[in-house]
Amino acid sequence: MQETIGAPSVLLMGAPGSGKTYSIHTLLKAGLEVFVIITEPNGLDSLLDAVKRENADISKLHWHVIAPMPTSIKVLMEQAQKINTMGYEDLGKIKTGISKRDATQFMDLLKQLENFHDQRTRRDFGGVTTWGPDRALVLDSLTGINIMVQDCTVGSKPTMHQGEYGVAMNAIHRLIITLTSLDCYFILLAHIDRVIDPVRGGSFIMLSALGQKLAPKLPAPFSEVILAYREGANFYWSTATQNVDTKCRALRVADKLPPSFVPVVEAGLKRTEQVQKSNDPTPAQNPTQTSKVG
Repeated sequence: MQETIGAPSVLLMGAPGSGKTYSIHTLLKAGLEVFVIITEPNGLDSLLDAVKRENADISKLHWHVIAPMPTSIKVLMEQAQKINTMGYEDLGKIKTGISKRDATQFMDLLKQLENFHDQRTRRDFGGVTTWGPDRALVLDSLTGINIMVQDCTVGSKPTMHQGEYGVAMNAIHRLIITLTSLDCYFILLAHIDRVIDPVRGGSFIMLSALGQKLAPKLPAPFSEVILAYREGANFYWSTATQNVDTKCRALRVADKLPPSFVPVVEAGLKRTEQVQKSNDPTPAQNPTQTSKVG
């Protein structure tokens, strides 16, 4: 059996406006076919602006927008009525979520992973588990997924108890484990929070996840964990910022790295070539052949 190696997976986290969505165009520049699931308001606008401005090949770009469930005025009124008449503990004990049946967005996201439907070309491209290293899947971003999973778990209920948090966090964790195991490139964009680490003590910057216990777990399966940031009009990536848990294999440990996925893709191609060479059988020496000495 030949050895295979999956493409790198990247967690790119940063504050709003740090250039995370804009950097997606560099995957196109690297020659990949790029599939983006957008959960951010105006995320598609930012992506299309970047592709046009950088003259990237839009024919290799595919997207599907899945926005978190909007809360209707009727539901907001129901929330307000419960908040006004119930205490915090009673709100947490509500057995069924408000408008939970309408919260189908997380299931819609999973359906796209099972068979990606491109809203640009109106074509289907099959399941992400069948894709190879010539394609990249991008989720933009984790913040929208957090809302979708919370809505799937409790609907628009005003609060969640500990067990419900556990259910929601487990769903997100399993999703990320699955996607970081793909043969194609996987890119997760995420916002950041400053949290107190109960193990090491002190304040750390981590990705913004549904629950502080989940945030330290999610970076583990990624090949690269990068902080995106802006200084004035300039955008950078960092794998060396203090009090931020980053890691790198393709990139070097440094601040002010160019905000580009190209080095990650190039490193993935080199690893694939190395594995392919190691899989090539060495021509067997013919045991009956003897050398002649003149």
